[in-house]
Amino acid sequence: MAYWITSLALLIFGFLGALSIGQPFFWVGLAMMLLGAFRGRPLIFWPPLSAVIAYNLAFLAVAPLYCSASSPIGGTTTTVCSSLIGLRYSGEGSYNPSLMPAVWVGLMFAALTAIAVLAFLLWKRRTWPSEPTG
Repeated sequence: MAYWITSLALLIFGFLGALSIGQPFFWVGLAMMLLGAFRGRPLIFWPPLSAVIAYNLAFLAVAPLYCSASSPIGGTTTTVCSSLIGLRYSGEGSYNPSLMPAVWVGLMFAALTAIAVLAFLLWKRRTWPSEPTG
């Protein structure tokens, strides 16, 4: 029951805060709701859930989070935005950097994480003895 309550809480919090910090929570809550029926099957449950979490972390690391604008007297305004890992996006005037680099990096990390988790689970299943059922 705690699993479903946590999933629903993440989903609701993510929906209510979608325009600020809620979107990553929404996606994790939605993934947990959709994958809830497969909790007892790690090969199906963990790769997509870890991929959603990896996407969120990579997106937040690469996306421009804060911007500052400066202009010399009589010159054009330059806007510089930075990400958590220090990537800088800059442009002239009222510049609004694209989020597409963060989306692509997030998708790449999500795919790599899902593959790595699946490979680990398959390796664990093959090499570690199963627990006795008795």
